[in-house]
This record gives sequence, C-alpha cells and structure tokens, in this order.
Amino acid sequence: MTQELPKRDWHGAHHPWAYRPHCFRWKGSNIVGANFLPLATEMRAWLTQKGFLSLPPESDKGGQSGYSNPYTFSGATLGLILGRIVNLWHEYTNSESINHNEVDAEVERLRIYNEVVLYAARFCEVVIKQLLYCTQVPEKQYQRMALGALLESPCPSCKKENGKQPHSISMVGTLAHPFDLCLEFEHCAMDHMALVNTQRNTEAAHSNIQMLNIRTVAESKAQLFKDCDDVLSGFTHMLSHFEKLEQAMLDDLVQKGQAIMLLKLNGLSAEDCNFNLVPMHAVEAPQIRQRVAP
Repeated sequence: MTQELPKRDWHGAHHPWAYRPHCFRWKGSNIVGANFLPLATEMRAWLTQKGFLSLPPESDKGGQSGYSNPYTFSGATLGLILGRIVNLWHEYTNSESINHNEVDAEVERLRIYNEVVLYAARFCEVVIKQLLYCTQVPEKQYQRMALGALLESPCPSCKKENGKQPHSISMVGTLAHPFDLCLEFEHCAMDHMALVNTQRNTEAAHSNIQMLNIRTVAESKAQLFKDCDDVLSGFTHMLSHFEKLEQAMLDDLVQKGQAIMLLKLNGLSAEDCNFNLVPMHAVEAPQIRQRVAP
C-alpha cells in the first residue's frame, strides 16, 4: 500500500565521536584497511544495474587482515537475501503464472511485498550499525535498537530527574555530522527511513497485515509491482545518502591509516600508538610516554 513520505522535524542531538581501533583491519600491528564494507554503495549500484553484491567476507583469523565487524557479515548476508527478494518480485510481476488463481496471486502479492519492506528496513539497520561499530559509541547503546530508535531516541546516558524527560539523540545524525551530511539526512534520508520503518512495523513485522483483496491475477500483480516499486525507489534514493556517508568515512580512514603507518615507519612504537582519531581531523602524533629506567 503506497504511503506518502512523512515530513517531520528531527530533533535528536548529534554527539561528538571518535574512531576506535576496531575501525581498521589489522595484519599483526599493520593497518590494511577499513573494517567495514560499503554495503549501501554496493546495494544502490546493484539496484541500478551498475554493480554486484558482495559475499560475506573472510573473518579475522588471528589478526590476519580479515574483517572483525559483526555487522559486516550480517549486512552482506541481508543484502544477498534482499537481492533475491527483488529478483523474485521482478520475475513474478513479469511472468504469466499460469498455475495461480486469484487467491494465489493475492497471497503472493502480500508475501513478496512484506518481504521487500521487512528486508529493506533490516538492511537500513545493519548499514547504520556497521558504521557505529567503528566508533567509540558503546555497542550496548545501539545493539538492540530497531530502525526507529536509530533515527531518534531518548539519550541512554540521561536519567529522568524530577519528572524531566531525557533529551533525544540521533545515531544516524551523529554519524553524519562530522562529514557535513546531517542536514541532508534530516531533510530527506531520515524521512525515507521513517516511512520504511512505519511500513515494516504496521504491515510486515507484527500481527497486522494488509487485507486480502481478491481480484484478477493481473490486478494483484499490478498492485504488487507498483507498491514494491514505490518502496524500492525511495530505498534506492535513501541509499545515495548512505553512499556519501560510507565513502566519506572510507576516505577519512584511508588518510588516517596512511598517517599512522607513516608515523610507525618513522619509529613510533606500537605501545605509543594511542591516537585520538577524530573524524575529519588530521592525525596528530601522540605524546611519547616517559620510560622508567630499569
């Protein structure tokens, strides 16, 4: 069922953050790359027939340059599942389905539409959490968050005092802020995510679902095509904003990784690599700790 894109003002605060060592993939003490895949970038390229979806990568085995970000593995898997569902939608709406009667077609419409909505929302969640994992934001603060809470939720660090409500924060806005992308997220991408989240919650994730509307097979398929096309068009546009965020973070980590490795080549020991890696700020050599003579 097509819904209008909700327009709202987002008031979640954007908290400052820094990267943690898990933002990099390591081979021993050497940085070999970022610890996340550009999932949104790849999904948008695939949906526009300009790229491919990655298989889940090799895991880190004893610090041998593999990925250790758990959301990278689940994100790549969810992307492949979503890809299968999109292909199923396209094939079904463009086939004759000789063996389907009116009831079959209507049930299939609801099944495919619900899976598109459900996995679009899940994919949004994992894209956000994969990037948050590279930051110093404690994982316990977002690990169990669904999409709506990632967009805006009460600050978990605040406690109610004298009946006052804790202020709101936005995990998405927090991620986007250092790269000057928070305004376009708040004015566009987050509205798309809110719509997908509403559709998931009201039609695809709980006890509610659209009613069967028995009509001809062709009419059921036509509605399925339009409804999923609406969802995926908005989803593809929303991914363009995430693509900017992923690419900005990747570029930032490449520069930081190169700067750290150069400092190490110039003699900085591993035990002195206590960097405060602030996004979009140059890497500064840490203060060397005084060694106590034995």
